[in-house]
Amino acid sequence: MKIVVPEVQISSDCGFSPDIDIFKRKGFGERLANLVENSGGSPVIALDSGWGEGKSTFIKMWRGYLENHREPEIISIYFDAFENDYQKDPFLTLASEIYQLITVEDEERKTKFKDKAAKAAKSLLRGALKVSVKVGTAGIVDGSAVDVAEKELSNLVADQVDDLIKERFEHAAKDKLALKEFRSYLSNFANEVNGGKPIVFIIDELDRCKPDFALELLEQVKHLFSVQGITFLLVTNREQLEESIKSKYGQGIDPTNYLHKFINVWLTMPRASDEYNDNGYQFLQNALSAMKEENDVIANTDSVSVLNDIVKFYQPSFREIERILSYFSIVNNMLGNQRYLENYQYMISMVCYLKACQPNCLKVINGKLNSSHIIEAARLDEIASSESYNLQYVNKLVRFDFADEDTRKQMLEEREIQMNGMRGAPQNLLKTISSWLSEINPS
Repeated sequence: MKIVVPEVQISSDCGFSPDIDIFKRKGFGERLANLVENSGGSPVIALDSGWGEGKSTFIKMWRGYLENHREPEIISIYFDAFENDYQKDPFLTLASEIYQLITVEDEERKTKFKDKAAKAAKSLLRGALKVSVKVGTAGIVDGSAVDVAEKELSNLVADQVDDLIKERFEHAAKDKLALKEFRSYLSNFANEVNGGKPIVFIIDELDRCKPDFALELLEQVKHLFSVQGITFLLVTNREQLEESIKSKYGQGIDPTNYLHKFINVWLTMPRASDEYNDNGYQFLQNALSAMKEENDVIANTDSVSVLNDIVKFYQPSFREIERILSYFSIVNNMLGNQRYLENYQYMISMVCYLKACQPNCLKVINGKLNSSHIIEAARLDEIASSESYNLQYVNKLVRFDFADEDTRKQMLEEREIQMNGMRGAPQNLLKTISSWLSEINPS
């Protein structure tokens, strides 16, 4: 059995193919596309979802739908903020992505775009008193010039700094005009390129990149790139993005109000979790199927049933479910075809969940596990009222593990715990199974 869930392969033109769109998000994708097409103006839309909830997978399918399965077609630009947060200048980074829409043969448009972008870049950089810009024939701005100029600036004497300040004042009007002309040109460009089809600029992983880069991107989008014909879709985890704002400006700032300045509409990625349609359960089943090799047999099937109920109850993210399954696969591979008794199987599932989602509670201190930490992390009081027999029994097993001898005896007499075939079982089942995984940490 594979210990890592294989990555879903999504071709650029598949769209919301039923075999890939297991959460049936096509309807949401269609409504989002209609919003982009019909909103008019230059809206900035944010798609909010937790870490590991399938945002990037959805975006890959959505892009295929926009460009291959929809009429009218919507042109999309994809930008991974996390992969590009080493970039020095967000303006040039975003402008370069739009520049790629120009066909190779359209030399006149390419030249004009570079000219407008270079003038705007000079104005921005002069305003920040950071760097000079060198316009190159191969691209918009030579990035090496940025690095060199930043180093040289620190060596300037006072008179040279004064000259830079004077230059800023002298060019203020021209700089303002250059930025205005860039916005005007960009709007015309958006309405002319590719036959005037709508353009959506997707910025993904905004919550994962460096705080400074994320906030500079927001400001550049709102003030320079948000023009008629281009809709921005920011894909992020709102809570984490708000933490980036606090990191930059201090705890006194209201991050919600700050984001209102840049984002017009917030949308939330749908995740079904009702009795008859649970996306976590669906993901677990698909992932397990993908991890099984040909002729693989999971001998301890009770563990899978418990995992199903754990996912439905705790609602871990899809990324966390992948980690749970990695630990489960490791245990399954260690056991081979050996079928363990029911109590072991139930506890294996709980340990895999705690190891993946609440690892700190399984730390052994002075040779012992902290029972109160585990009871709190496992939310055993809530499990007790769960309708799932599996979870109720797991609850009893964990409490039995940490109970004193009198309580253990009482639980056995009242048949709360079944010990058939468990002669010689370890005193603490949870600790024993946890020790199997103590040195293993799949990434």
